[in-house]
Amino acid sequence: MLACVTAMTLASGKAYAQNQDIYQSFIEVTGFAEKEVAPDIFYVNITINEADSKGKKSLAQQEKSMVAELKSAGIDIEKQLSRESLSSSFYNRRTNMARATYRLKLNSAEQVSEALDRLDALGISNVSFSKAEYSRIDEFKDEVRKAAVTDAKRQAASMAGALGQKLGKCFYLYSGNSGNSSYYSRPIMAKAAVMANSMDGVEEERAEIDFDKIKVSVSVSAKFILE
Repeated sequence: MLACVTAMTLASGKAYAQNQDIYQSFIEVTGFAEKEVAPDIFYVNITINEADSKGKKSLAQQEKSMVAELKSAGIDIEKQLSRESLSSSFYNRRTNMARATYRLKLNSAEQVSEALDRLDALGISNVSFSKAEYSRIDEFKDEVRKAAVTDAKRQAASMAGALGQKLGKCFYLYSGNSGNSSYYSRPIMAKAAVMANSMDGVEEERAEIDFDKIKVSVSVSAKFILE
């Protein structure tokens, strides 16, 4: 019986030693990276209501004027403007007025400002921002993720050096979603810019529109073998 117990003890010790060889000393770190990028796609919602003109202008007339103004601002109507909904007098029995909503896709903050000026000049005031985004957000997230991995490796190498050891291969890597990431941008009103009219010397104030940058933050957990 004693011999059996001794054999089992030796076997356990041998297995433990083998496990020690398999699970070498390692270091675990958390890498982090955060970057911002300016949005390059902007969405604006527009509503045209015959009631706003008290029935003096039909929906078709207002839409025609809007399309003409947006075209003159360099906007590609076919690609950038879409009608989202249309309600005729059949659906508005109390007002007997038609209404339509549109979605306008713009390519710069300057184009947003120009479009808003044109719409305001037409008396179309029911305009709201939907969102602003970055067209290559997936590529940008990959870039930030790589930066987080690089940060993890840098930390691990520094700590290994402090121990007088070398950093071995990475045998575990996990990337979690950061709650601080913002993939959409909000509009912010900048200070009004004063523009002089050279013909009559009258100065007019025009509010410039800017947008928050889109922030992407990524954290990764990594484990490296210490040699």
